[in-house]
Amino acid sequence: MRVLFLDEVDSTQRVAIEQVQRGERVWDAICAEHQTAGRGRRGTHWYDEPGASLLVSLLLWDVMLPNPPGLLGTAAAIATAETLEQVFPPLQILLKYPNDLILGGRKLGGILVEIVEETAIVGIGVNLAQREFPEPLRESAISIWQGLCSEGVSSQPPCFERDRVIRTRLIEGIGKRMQELTAQIAESGTTALHTLWQARDATPGRPYQILDLPGQPVGTALQVEPDFQLRLRLPNGSEHCTWLVHSL
Repeated sequence: MRVLFLDEVDSTQRVAIEQVQRGERVWDAICAEHQTAGRGRRGTHWYDEPGASLLVSLLLWDVMLPNPPGLLGTAAAIATAETLEQVFPPLQILLKYPNDLILGGRKLGGILVEIVEETAIVGIGVNLAQREFPEPLRESAISIWQGLCSEGVSSQPPCFERDRVIRTRLIEGIGKRMQELTAQIAESGTTALHTLWQARDATPGRPYQILDLPGQPVGTALQVEPDFQLRLRLPNGSEHCTWLVHSL
């Protein structure tokens, strides 16, 4: 895999998108030590401490896009969780709909998928080496290093800060697993993917804003359906299935 490493950039997604728009196939992944304008889902800002995160955009050139395309984010979340567990045992990483990475009840990372000229660009952000987070995120975010400390594996400052060997291993592992999962979806549907999701699902009981109902009410997640719609209980007691939700 051809990985372009950058010390600082506004957004790895922008660099990847512009490469596609130029018709070039030079890099398969764009990775940065720091983003000045990193983006999450729905245009939110992604906080990162320079050198302490995995910030990468993978370019899936010839992948067959699933229906709905949002399944790419699901596959990316599963691939990232599996790869992180292989590199950093004994951590156990869960998933929150639609594609958040959860460790110890807090957010470890997230996925952003964009389709440009039939090429999928998968942005992945994972907190790796942060020792602490700023006050607004302190109770909701976690890093791999903090998780290893809580498991009694590490008590020393993170040795993988700015470590390109670790990042390359993660990027190649995630990319390889994503290719396997997307091929599996194309060949046999989402059954196997749903089974993998269920083994890590931390979604039930969480609140979500429902975007395809009048007034966009808040519902409580019940389960992720086999087609990856989210089933929710509405305030009036009825149930609703949709892909169009916003996590609160």
